[in-house]
Amino acid sequence: MTVELILRFGAVALVAFLFGSIPVSFLMGKFIYGIDPREHGSGSAGATNSARAMGGRAGLAVGVLDIAKGWCAVGAARWLLVPQATFDRDLMWWAVGIATLAVMLGHAYSPWIGFRGGKGVGVAGGACLAIWPPLFFLELGIWFVIGLTTRYISIASITIACLLPIWAFVFTPIRSTGLIVCCVGAALLVVWLHRTNIQRLMQGQENKLSFGGRS
Repeated sequence: MTVELILRFGAVALVAFLFGSIPVSFLMGKFIYGIDPREHGSGSAGATNSARAMGGRAGLAVGVLDIAKGWCAVGAARWLLVPQATFDRDLMWWAVGIATLAVMLGHAYSPWIGFRGGKGVGVAGGACLAIWPPLFFLELGIWFVIGLTTRYISIASITIACLLPIWAFVFTPIRSTGLIVCCVGAALLVVWLHRTNIQRLMQGQENKLSFGGRS
């Protein structure tokens, strides 16, 4: 691996992390609703808790913007590594996978709000949309079905995260080893970020889907 390639991978990770670190939920809460969503509900700065703290429209807006962050991060990864992709296609997909992990880490541990944030599902969805749109819509459909059926968004989010590496291998036309490895890492990260939700689920104390309040 050349020095130039190492620098390009580093640039991919840094740019993706910075995209992910934009605290959409916090900024919307502060400048539009006059609240900090992290002080409500689960304390997360993601779309689901934004819906609980600020209402369904705010949660939807945060979710869409989080998806956009993931999409932009992967787009930047492809742009930064285009010369190498001409010679080794798998290198580009390694960069895409690294960008996916980096944007999720930036979202979950934003340095602008004390290394706190959301749980990475929305930005991972945006990465899927940029990588292969059918994968995004498959995951979104499963998320909706499980979320609406169980009313536990955490179960829906953990499920689609665990399915992501499987879909990436079985259905996508890419089947890059690097991308699949990074999808496994993304799934593990989502499970880790939902560890408190898992504990509450086991104790029967997890919040069910409810916009504008707890249920």
